Amino acid sequence: MTTTLMTSLSLIATAFADKNLLASSSTTNTGRPKKILTFMISPGRTSTRSMCLLFNKYLHQRCAHNLFGEARVEDVESFVEGITQNYHPTTTTTTRKKARFESALDEAIERKGLTFFTDVPFFMPGMPCRLLVEYPEARFLYIHRDRMEHFDSVLRMHCKWDAPINCLNANNKALRELSWGSYFQTFCDEHSKICGEKGDEVQKNNLTSLMSSIWLAHLEDYEQSVRECIPTSKLLNISLGWYNETSETKLFQTFFELPEDNNDSLALHFSRLHINDDLMPRRRQRMFNKWRPLIMLTGPEQSSTLVSGAMRKALNETFEVGIKKICPKELINPACQTSNHRAELYAKCIPSLYRQKAEMWNTCSSSDLENVFHEAQNLGSWKFTKDVHLNGWHLKTLYKRGHPLFVVFRKPEHTFPASRDRGGGGIHFAFWRSLISTTPESVRMLPAGADLLRLRNYAKYVFDAIVKQRDHHIFAGTTGIRGIQECLGHFFHFWHLITVAKSLNVPVFSVESLLLSNSRDEALIVLKASGACTSLSIGSAEMCEAFVDNLREMQSVPTWMHVNVTEIFKDASSFSSVSLMLDREKKYYEHTKCAPVLSTLTSWCRDNIKNCATVSDVYSGATVGTTLDYLSPLKQGGVTNIDEIFNRTFSPRGLLLPGGEEKRTTEAKRLQDSVVYAAVIMGAFFTLAGLVRFFRSRKSLEVVQVI
Repeated sequence: MTTTLMTSLSLIATAFADKNLLASSSTTNTGRPKKILTFMISPGRTSTRSMCLLFNKYLHQRCAHNLFGEARVEDVESFVEGITQNYHPTTTTTTRKKARFESALDEAIERKGLTFFTDVPFFMPGMPCRLLVEYPEARFLYIHRDRMEHFDSVLRMHCKWDAPINCLNANNKALRELSWGSYFQTFCDEHSKICGEKGDEVQKNNLTSLMSSIWLAHLEDYEQSVRECIPTSKLLNISLGWYNETSETKLFQTFFELPEDNNDSLALHFSRLHINDDLMPRRRQRMFNKWRPLIMLTGPEQSSTLVSGAMRKALNETFEVGIKKICPKELINPACQTSNHRAELYAKCIPSLYRQKAEMWNTCSSSDLENVFHEAQNLGSWKFTKDVHLNGWHLKTLYKRGHPLFVVFRKPEHTFPASRDRGGGGIHFAFWRSLISTTPESVRMLPAGADLLRLRNYAKYVFDAIVKQRDHHIFAGTTGIRGIQECLGHFFHFWHLITVAKSLNVPVFSVESLLLSNSRDEALIVLKASGACTSLSIGSAEMCEAFVDNLREMQSVPTWMHVNVTEIFKDASSFSSVSLMLDREKKYYEHTKCAPVLSTLTSWCRDNIKNCATVSDVYSGATVGTTLDYLSPLKQGGVTNIDEIFNRTFSPRGLLLPGGEEKRTTEAKRLQDSVVYAAVIMGAFFTLAGLVRFFRSRKSLEVVQVI
């Protein structure tokens, strides 16, 4: 209680220490605070009203929110289009007739003393570039927001304000269509299908999905134009939660020339203003919430229980409240929750096989994700969890939220054939089937979505070609078509996680790089090389050492949480990670047809997808260039032609194993033996027929001689 009281007193003292944040900042020659002409050019629903209040109330700069929201669309268009007409920035204002919108803006600046402008129409495409020409000393502020959450908020605003007001005014509607994008006309025409009977509840459907796609394309084009014409020295890019991030708060202070010693005061003032904004409900509860547990992103049957067990032990984590006893320690897995309410809430954001809703590539709004962790924290502030269902979007969102993260996986040849009784194969299968059924628009909205879509389409082409094979005897004795789908699910799951992780510098390492290391020091070198031994991931060097020690101790005995242990290890004395992996590889090449499919897919990806070579090297095994360089068969001196390995595998001649050695598969040997048996039988038949003919001829000759 004393600590809480002291914290509250500290915040109060900070809040009242300096009401005027500009008091000690750069000033003019007259001693007055320096005022900077600023245009907030991010779209509405990015705290435009809250930012306006901050500048008005605490920075003592006059702000205009939506001042020109009903300006004549012709005047705004003529101003923006002026950038492409015969006009040069050096032309003086006395020799050029100003556009009506420009005159109104000049009056607001010069006569009314306004220095901060935001909302419609200042995020209209082309507007920022034109403003920079007219006001070269101006600065520009862009606040970024989670795309899905942003559009959800925009729809609510459209239903609340635009449907009953601006959609009924031709000028206002045209101005907003230019600002928000071409979908706005559709919204005005069809808002009754979106806003519900009372007009205050957004009903998502195919129409809103289409509108979302149009808006996202519009927003990406707009942001690209901003980057191209506004110099970085004049543009501040920050996130919606900038005041909770020390680095972004400092950027804000530097950009607007505010004193650094008012960091806490600035954050507190804005957070209070933002709390009153209906943009972010329950912001007060989350404002100073710094609970960010470590999360391991992995998949089923990736030795994840072994790795997470070692991690839990290193962190002295014993928390397991609220999850079913039959479940592993996956604390945010909807299917593992003892409470149906909590399971339903988690399922809005966390994919799983809960109630057979295998939508593995769905996303959610940031508010829904916040609700997941708010509910989780009600059970207790645990330190660590793993999850086997998260995709690259979740990784990026958790990264932006400030969670320490790492990705761990096992190579496909040590994963398959998957164990059906534990559900691992079902989750891998769900990743593939869900990806195939996800609309192209939804795939594109994911991080690296465009590349993911191209790769998916090619994989589907390859898979369909395999399914159309007339001779399905090639799958005899293997996991068949289903097994290939499971391998594709594994590939796409980890391709996406690794691609996004690499773009964010989130640590990624394979299980093999640790379990097959020759020593403790070698395992630590691999772990540190991945970047995992920092505060952004596992933690300090001491924490990494404890984790490796636990892992080496726990991997020394065969247990179901290690990998699929086969009958050859009934005698524990014969068990080792090396022999276990070799046994897994043997079964992978004998009982699945995954190798040629993944090799073909990886080869195409390397040639056609940016940065895929790096991702493929990571997916193929441990850190490249070390003694733990467990790469795919293609890199071990064997066949290097993809078509050749594909044809060899899907023909009766045999299957390529590591080292380039050609091994006959069971079905190939059976087919060859069948041919031999058939030849022997046919030879015996013809021999017998020849003997019969010989004896008949001889008997006929004897009869003739007797006569």
